[in-house]
Amino acid sequence: MFVADLHNDLVQRIMIGEDVIQNTSSGHTDIERLKNSSIDLEVMIVWASEKESNVSYFEFASRMYEKLKALEDVDGVSIPINLEEIKLAKKNNQLSLPIAMEGGEALENKIEKLEFFINKGLFYFGPTWNHSLDWVSSGYGETHKKSTLKSLGLNKFGTEVINICQENRVLIDVSHIGEKSFWDIITTSTKPIIASHSSVHKLCPHFRNLKDDQIEAIKKTNGLIGLNPYPFFIDPTFKAREEKIRNMHRQKLNQIGEKQNTTAGKWIAKQHFLQKKLSSVCPDMDIFIDHIEYVIKMIGIDFVGIGSDYDGLDCLPKGWNTCMDHMLIAEQLDKRGYSLQEIEKIMGENILRVLEEIWF
Repeated sequence: MFVADLHNDLVQRIMIGEDVIQNTSSGHTDIERLKNSSIDLEVMIVWASEKESNVSYFEFASRMYEKLKALEDVDGVSIPINLEEIKLAKKNNQLSLPIAMEGGEALENKIEKLEFFINKGLFYFGPTWNHSLDWVSSGYGETHKKSTLKSLGLNKFGTEVINICQENRVLIDVSHIGEKSFWDIITTSTKPIIASHSSVHKLCPHFRNLKDDQIEAIKKTNGLIGLNPYPFFIDPTFKAREEKIRNMHRQKLNQIGEKQNTTAGKWIAKQHFLQKKLSSVCPDMDIFIDHIEYVIKMIGIDFVGIGSDYDGLDCLPKGWNTCMDHMLIAEQLDKRGYSLQEIEKIMGENILRVLEEIWF
């Protein structure tokens, strides 16, 4: 079985100086645990939207990229830049860690800076995180800050960004972008697009989730939806439970934050603390599987994958604590009667199908 996970935020821990090569016993992943897990391909994210103040977005993203690229020096790790290298890594029992980008701040409104990252072998490009940019609006921006947007949807520069990515075999990721931006990308796109880590709006009405017509539209591009297990995105009742736990530990969380010198450091320290505290109130795995099954019933099994968002969320569904538990997804699908072939598609084969279309 080829197992692929489409979104990992481990780079934040690397950037604050944490040694993630060996088993850290914290967070959801490190390189040792990933190598010992069932996962063959784990997409690592360059995310510069919350940069430190003393450098430019481009410089910060470049540093992130180089930190991730350096992981190829670890025995048993490959940083593939195309489909053939992914297949070769699987054959050689190596862990594939392709590098993608979430949020276009690093472009600084210049095409040559996009081309800089494309030339390094960018796996996919997500135009926004939560912040809207001059040339594209985010889901958060369209929902909560619409009156302040410089561009509702894609402008001319944004359209050029999408075209250049697709001309250079870089997947476009529509997770995090706003609805207007989504439909502009659908109109512009000539290749399959993906939502690397999103879930179903009908089951959990969060602005980060996909509505039914968006799910259908991704299928029409021959793309893929990586279902995201983040409790806020799968269970509409989770927010109240999470707030209760957070309020119980407000003083401790403030103390933890005060000990850190960077924005990322504060968030990571609080995240590690909350992971243990929230485990008792996280939703059951069944709720996540419901999202997978909803998409399967709507558009078919060939367009479904997994985007865990490891190390980018506070907790996972019950029983799923780290990347070592990744195959719980397959076990739950088996219990619902899916065949081995169907499970293999969801767990990783479908993203290979998308890459085949992009590359050949």
